[in-house]
Amino acid sequence: MTPEPESNSPPRPGHRQALRSWLARQPRIWIVLGAIVLGGAAAVVAFGGYTIVDYTMTNPAFCRSCHIMETAWTRWASSEHRKVDCHACHQQSATESARQVIVFALRHPERVGKHADVPAGRCRDCHASGDPTWRQIAETAGHVVHAQNRGIECVVCHSTAVHRLKPVVTICANCHVAQAEGARAIKITQMADFHCVDCHQFLRENSPLRPTQLTCLQCHQTIPPKRTVGWPAGGPMSSLACGTCHKPHEKAQPVVTCTSCHPAPNPAIHPRETVTAGARSYTACTACHQPHRWTLR
Repeated sequence: MTPEPESNSPPRPGHRQALRSWLARQPRIWIVLGAIVLGGAAAVVAFGGYTIVDYTMTNPAFCRSCHIMETAWTRWASSEHRKVDCHACHQQSATESARQVIVFALRHPERVGKHADVPAGRCRDCHASGDPTWRQIAETAGHVVHAQNRGIECVVCHSTAVHRLKPVVTICANCHVAQAEGARAIKITQMADFHCVDCHQFLRENSPLRPTQLTCLQCHQTIPPKRTVGWPAGGPMSSLACGTCHKPHEKAQPVVTCTSCHPAPNPAIHPRETVTAGARSYTACTACHQPHRWTLR
């Protein structure tokens, strides 16, 4: 029997030794030139790979190369986020991205399917980061109520359609009218042309979402005289919020009666009254008292 070779025997000459021997016999200039050529080829391959990855993963033009993305791309290009790359908001795995490319190449779909959801955390990365480049919303009235307290995702209000990032006029009613069914409906009569956020100012910081006295006066001290309001300094009701008396969402009674706070008129002091079909009723308080000043006319 042939004895087995010992495991510690030296290795037999191989391809690497042959290559070293061949290189040793070549002129040095050829070796240098060869190294430059190989290094250049490696750099070209590396740059090409980087360019492909950068184009497909960070360049919005790659998304536009799919013709069914034209509408979405056009909306993005005209939005406030037009300087933000697609993948800054839409992040998905390489596997999912590859699947989308394959589906597009093989099936030629006519519309963009649901993909790369944008969670609220992605919005907070910029808008609650403290970076003044972006509008900061962490302490604003509307976002504290809806995003922080209620956990409502940003896209529920801010992206009702692809890349349509501003809330539309009816977006508030999608929730608030539904909640009001069977209770007090959300209706506006004389201010029907206003958007909800004109009064319920979302971006007011460290403040309740309800309109403040200042919110109301910003309009009612500048619009035509018939709607201009004010009161003397130190007036008896100057410290009250306008919503104490004015209820714009109550169609039947947008202004509450004075007797909701004050007792019923004393006949000895308020003698003016009318009798209709045997029922006694007093003249409206504003017939004598000038609204917002509460002095006699």
